[in-house]
Amino acid sequence: MSTNYYAFGPFPGGNPDGEGLHIGQVAAGRRFLFRAHNTMGITTLPDWEHFLRTTDVAIRNEYGRDVSADEMIETMKETTDREGFPLRARFRSDDEHRYVTSGGHAFCRREFF
Repeated sequence: MSTNYYAFGPFPGGNPDGEGLHIGQVAAGRRFLFRAHNTMGITTLPDWEHFLRTTDVAIRNEYGRDVSADEMIETMKETTDREGFPLRARFRSDDEHRYVTSGGHAFCRREFF
């Protein structure tokens, strides 16, 4: 099972009547998969942290549940599950659409669900 998260606000893609700006996805047993937005300069975890903390933004998951910036950032940084077991990486190799930062955070440059 997976859950996608979206940001809403006065920025490109943040239209509250639309789907929102895709932040990324959490899936059982795996680390968070980030959506990179190169045109907005959001390509690393610190970029997302800054954006979510300094922008007038509402965060919501695909099921309509509101999420605070602190909760979202905590979810993005998780490396172990509730029982303390390590979460697996999403992918290891780079290609033109995917990359892993030096902190081990996986990003995808194109939309995914």
